Amino acid sequence: MMTKAEEIERIDVTADDLARLLDRSRGVLSKEDYEILEKVVATFVYLARLLGRQGMTIKELRRLAFGPQSEKLSKILDDLEEEKTQPGDAGDGGSAPPDEKETPEAGAKVKKKGHGRNPADAYEGAEKIFIPHETLKPGDPCPDPACKGTVYALLHPKVLVRFRGQAPLGAKVIELGQLRCNLCLQVFTAKAPEGVGTEKYDETAGSMIGLLRYGTGVPWNRLEGLQAGFGIPLPASTQWDVTEAAYKKIVIAFEHLKNEAAQGDVFYNDDTPMKILSLMKENKERRKEKRGHG
Repeated sequence: MMTKAEEIERIDVTADDLARLLDRSRGVLSKEDYEILEKVVATFVYLARLLGRQGMTIKELRRLAFGPQSEKLSKILDDLEEEKTQPGDAGDGGSAPPDEKETPEAGAKVKKKGHGRNPADAYEGAEKIFIPHETLKPGDPCPDPACKGTVYALLHPKVLVRFRGQAPLGAKVIELGQLRCNLCLQVFTAKAPEGVGTEKYDETAGSMIGLLRYGTGVPWNRLEGLQAGFGIPLPASTQWDVTEAAYKKIVIAFEHLKNEAAQGDVFYNDDTPMKILSLMKENKERRKEKRGHG
């Protein structure tokens, strides 16, 4: 079986043949068609050099030319792991040692694939910002002086995940400019931007306060102190008023769900076991008595 280098050598077209082809086409083709042909020839020569390079595989070349074929990060990681363990990548005909994770010893734990971190697509609630390249766009020539290729957009951009601290409830202060006529004293106020709404506390604020209080057990006073530390005051009495107003909007649906749940035939109760010291002592004495009578 021939190696990749031997297959490249069997190609009858050489670099000199391609150069002569370009010279013959210069006066025959239009300027636009000649530029397209020149790019095709340059791409062919570049790919041929990559194929002849020691250690370059067809899968690596396909990914370099067309990008990853799968949008799932797990699939991309699996492909990278496959290439690391693929035998005979160096073209020497040898075989790579078996992967320890695929053939574990008896009783050994199998290590899961992946690095244990959350993938970028897991941050569904995060704000997503796309930043294009500063100087390049798809179709531009390669900025490397030694290369005559053309750049193209990859399917997956490079992803950076950054965390920042913020208050549980944020706020915006919108100042609307006002003008007054010196004669009729009429005041003209700028229009508020779209999406501002008419209420000071919108439905998301009421939901978040209720979730913090009754979902995660954050007391009113503790949340008040946390908000004050971030410079966004939220008094405990106000938290109750906002939560009550939000509850009144959904109480009809809540009562209907309770009524539907009451029609069920089976109820499940998840009661976390808790040790009661006084009963533990009493149960221990009872067990001793039973063993003594037995």
